[in-house]
Amino acid sequence: MTELSNTYIVSDEQRRFYDENGYLVIKGLLDFATLYNYKRRFLQICKGTVDRGVIILVKETSLKNKGVTGENLINKLHDIHYDEVFMTYTEHPRVVNVVSQFIGPEIRIMNSMLINKPPGSISHVPHQDLYYFPFRPIDKIIATWTAIDDATLENGCLYVVPKSHKQGILYPHENSIGASRMYHGIKNAVLQEPRVNLEMSPGDTVFFHPLLVHGSGANVSKHHRKCITVHYASEHCEYIDVRGTVQDVIAREIEDEAKRRGLNLSFEEAWQIKSKSVTAPSKL
Repeated sequence: MTELSNTYIVSDEQRRFYDENGYLVIKGLLDFATLYNYKRRFLQICKGTVDRGVIILVKETSLKNKGVTGENLINKLHDIHYDEVFMTYTEHPRVVNVVSQFIGPEIRIMNSMLINKPPGSISHVPHQDLYYFPFRPIDKIIATWTAIDDATLENGCLYVVPKSHKQGILYPHENSIGASRMYHGIKNAVLQEPRVNLEMSPGDTVFFHPLLVHGSGANVSKHHRKCITVHYASEHCEYIDVRGTVQDVIAREIEDEAKRRGLNLSFEEAWQIKSKSVTAPSKL
């Protein structure tokens, strides 16, 4: 097997596609062995055979009352970027190198998750990631989403609404019926452009804009759909006060969640305290 280099240079054509559509899929960015380590770590944490540290386990709400356990119940691992195994993704040279070409070399990891979509999982309604973030500017934030398993229409692959970021609008969101806490979706979403389903193979990685409208389908297959995802921001981003804006509801929810965990933190402080600096590799 040919070893992948630590860098991946985004072409001018790829950059234009991202700027125009709000997302870019890079095929085979990561190798199978790397992905297998993440799947194995996820299963270890589900079984409780390793210390999960600060990682938060989130259960699939729609499956809680159906008697399923372990891998068949866990929807996501949240805040994985301090774990010794998962940090090899959040700080992976190839991933960070691509990120640096969009937001610059001085980077912070703001949010990280391993998402597991067990059979029977419901859809994730259209939403925008910026809704959750109290930092700006917008063009200095980017998300990565790498398929660990095959992502198909049947098992609930991502979908995106191309060009939806170009409106420059952060839409009002609301709680999604039947979904886990803080899974908010756009209110009365009227999307002019058609959705594009992103069916992806393991190692394929999509990079997308924080205003891009996106979601995922229900898993009606008999197999799991795992991915690993991170939100990065430039070290030069600044925190803003979102009180009285469309982000007010989620800000209060996150502050309430911090209190439930014994922490008296503002919305902004909650993001500051968990973020982590990462260094982009030099270009060869």
